[in-house]
Amino acid sequence: MKASISRIRRQSGFSLIETILVIVLLGVAVAGMAAMFINNVSNSHEPYLRQRALAVATAFMDEILHKRWDDSTPLGGGCVNTGTALCSSGPAPAGIGNEEVSRPNWDDIDDFNAISNQSPPQDSSGSAMPGYEGFVVSVTVSQPGAWNGVPAADVKRIDVQVTSNNGEMISLSAYRVNF
Repeated sequence: MKASISRIRRQSGFSLIETILVIVLLGVAVAGMAAMFINNVSNSHEPYLRQRALAVATAFMDEILHKRWDDSTPLGGGCVNTGTALCSSGPAPAGIGNEEVSRPNWDDIDDFNAISNQSPPQDSSGSAMPGYEGFVVSVTVSQPGAWNGVPAADVKRIDVQVTSNNGEMISLSAYRVNF
């Protein structure tokens, strides 16, 4: 009897139906992963463009904040006489407006109020920034009113908006006080 049992071999492995089922399930999983991959690849440029737009907005804001508060602000700092208790001495303010025509001559934050839908953005010398075609920059300098206890005449708000070439807008705002 032992001889007859050893002659019978048990077959082991996968049947044809099991193999086809595994192939179909793997195909569905790979198709789902491919769809996710394609979606991620098609949107992968958006964070890059957002980062570039933020870099342009930050560069503009840094440049503006390092300029004088007003055209009449003394070189090296100080304040202009706006008639408030904050700064009651010094020259009279020139008001908001760009007194200098060309970009390299802009010396106070008001001059940047002239930037409206500038494309491509320009660097501090007035030259177009290479690689930023399709980006649009607008700057607004205003006196919004009293801010944080500072009289309205001594406050200016700077708004920088950069729109990337995919239409996403980055906005930065800052306040500058006369002193």
